[in-house]
Amino acid sequence: MITTAAPESTKRPSRLAALKKALVYEIVDGHPIYYKGYKEVLRGAKNQEDIIGDSSLQAWLKGRIYAILLKQLLQHQFEVTVGEQGLRLGKKHRRDADIAIFRRENFSLSPRYTQLPPDAVIEIDVDAETENTSEMEYVLRKVADYFAFGVVKVVWVFTLEQRILVFSPDQPPRTLNWQHDVDVIAGATFNISNLLQESGLTIEP
Repeated sequence: MITTAAPESTKRPSRLAALKKALVYEIVDGHPIYYKGYKEVLRGAKNQEDIIGDSSLQAWLKGRIYAILLKQLLQHQFEVTVGEQGLRLGKKHRRDADIAIFRRENFSLSPRYTQLPPDAVIEIDVDAETENTSEMEYVLRKVADYFAFGVVKVVWVFTLEQRILVFSPDQPPRTLNWQHDVDVIAGATFNISNLLQESGLTIEP
């Protein structure tokens, strides 16, 4: 039996569909939210790795904040995860957290997204493409989803403005700068200015 290759015109849509699926960042109410810049990848102006990876500042902050919280919280029976912790909030509803803090009884090692809520979440910047809304509207919706899931504290770090928003249920968000101590949970805190000073590193303009 002789087989022939599919025409390029039929191959391309399937490749684009597969690429677009790979660029899904989160799923909310059954609708995909894509990584920021995904349209540039689809038209070939950027590679997938160009938009999915963190900047060195974002990656450093995740690592340093994770390290200090882990040291403070392990003795209090908490587990801390870092690096896009998948949270299954419901059917066709998934969110990803940069840093998540779980009570030990709500945490298990699994090859699947967790279906139990962390007590606190820390986010750094906005990775999602906010096509039909503003970044702040995206932030507020994601925070509301976290609270509905059972999260009790959300800390959102913005690197460009060097500010921090701290959210708790039924309270207005608190705005802090990087010089402030951020009280996360169970007495665990971090201070970005102190972390930078201790490291001897400076942020490039």
